[in-house]
Amino acid sequence: MSELICITNRALCKDDFLSRIGQIAAAHPDRIILREKDLPEPEYTALAEQVMEICRKYGVTCTLHSHPEAAQKLGAQSLHLPLPLLQTLRSDVLRQFREIGVSCHSAEDVRAAESLGASYIIAGHIFETDCKKGLAGRGLGFLREICGNTKLPVYGIGGISAENLPSVTGNGARGACIMSGLMQADDPAAYLRDLRQASMRRIGRNELLLYAITDRGCIGQRDLLTAVSDACRGGASIIQLREKHADTADLIETAKQAAAVCHRYGVRLIVNDNWEAAIKAGADGVHVGITDAPVKEIRRAAPEGFIIGATAKTVEQAQLAEQSGADYLGVGAVFPSPTKTDAIRITAEQFREIAGSVQIPAVAIGGISRENISTLHGIGAAGAAVVSAVFGAADIEEAAAEMKRLAGGIVS
Repeated sequence: MSELICITNRALCKDDFLSRIGQIAAAHPDRIILREKDLPEPEYTALAEQVMEICRKYGVTCTLHSHPEAAQKLGAQSLHLPLPLLQTLRSDVLRQFREIGVSCHSAEDVRAAESLGASYIIAGHIFETDCKKGLAGRGLGFLREICGNTKLPVYGIGGISAENLPSVTGNGARGACIMSGLMQADDPAAYLRDLRQASMRRIGRNELLLYAITDRGCIGQRDLLTAVSDACRGGASIIQLREKHADTADLIETAKQAAAVCHRYGVRLIVNDNWEAAIKAGADGVHVGITDAPVKEIRRAAPEGFIIGATAKTVEQAQLAEQSGADYLGVGAVFPSPTKTDAIRITAEQFREIAGSVQIPAVAIGGISRENISTLHGIGAAGAAVVSAVFGAADIEEAAAEMKRLAGGIVS
C-alpha cells in the first residue's frame, strides 16, 4: 500500500482548521505537513504547536514546513523545505532534524537535494490542479524520471485522486501528497479510505482510457518504436505490444525497447500473451486471452505490481478473472474487427452486464473507430482498446489525440 501525506492549506479548508486536522489525524495518514506559507514566524509557531499536539495524540508524524527556527523551538524532528531554502541552511542546523523533506521540480533538483542530505522528495505538480490554475501538470513521464534518478522515497503531488493514484505509484512513487481533497472532503476518513483502496490497485481506471494495441500489419513499413512513441505523444494512456509471430528472444528484446519508449512518457507497456517474456523485458504487465495461461498461475509467479489483463466474453469468465487476480478486463468484440474476423460479437447490453458483474475496470475492444466510438457511451467501459484506429492512421500522433478525446466522451 502506498503512503499518503496530507499537505495543509487553511485557505482551502471548508471548516474550522484545527477541527479538520483532528479529523484527518484520526484517520491516520502517514504524515501531515503543516505548510501555511503565508504565516509569519510567530503565528506559524503558535499554530504548529497546536497541530503537533493533535498529531501526537493520534500517533501521526507532523512535519513542519519552511520554518526551521520554529521547528527548532518546538523540538520538531521532521522538516520540509523548498530546495532554495535548504541550500541556505548550515549543516549544523540540518543535523538537528531526524529527516528533511525537499520539494523538487527536476532531476537536477533531486541530485542537489540528495547531496545536502535530503530524506525524501516531493515531486510535482503531476496533474493539472485547481491549486495551480492554468498550469499544465508535468505528467507521469516527469515523475518516472524523478524516481529513476534517486534512491530516496519520492511522493507525487498535484491533482492526485483515487482514479489516478495507481498510475502515480506505478511510475515509481512511494506515495502521494493530498491537499485540497483532504481540506475539503465532507468525510476526511472516507476520503483517505478510498485513497488507500485505490493504492492497492496496480492500474488506475484512467490509464485505460485509450488502450492502443500494436499491429505490424497496420504500421506497415514504418518503424515500430517510432509508431509507439507517436501514439504515446498523442495521448495513448497504455500500450499493448502484440507480436504474435515473434519468437521469445525477439519478443523480449522488442519489449525492452518498447518499454523504454513508453516509460519516457509515463505510459505503461503491456505484452500480449507471453507473461514470462513480459517480466524478463521489464514490461509493466501482460494481457492474456481465455485460452492462454491462467491468471491465477501468472499472479503466483509475477513480481509485485505486475499488471494482468484478461479477456472476458461472459459474466462467469469476468468473475473468474477478477477472483484470480486480474487487474482489468478486455471485453469484445463490440464491433466487427478487421484484425480478428472470427471474433465473437458482444452487444452493448452484454458488455454492460459483464462490466457490472465485477469491481475491476473493463475496456471495450474490437473494431472501434472514430466513426463508431461514440455509440459506446453509457455501457460502463473504462476506455477503448484500438488497433487500426491509431496504428493504421497516416498520422499516428494525431489519431491518438483524436481517439483519446473521443474516448473521454464514452466514459463521462
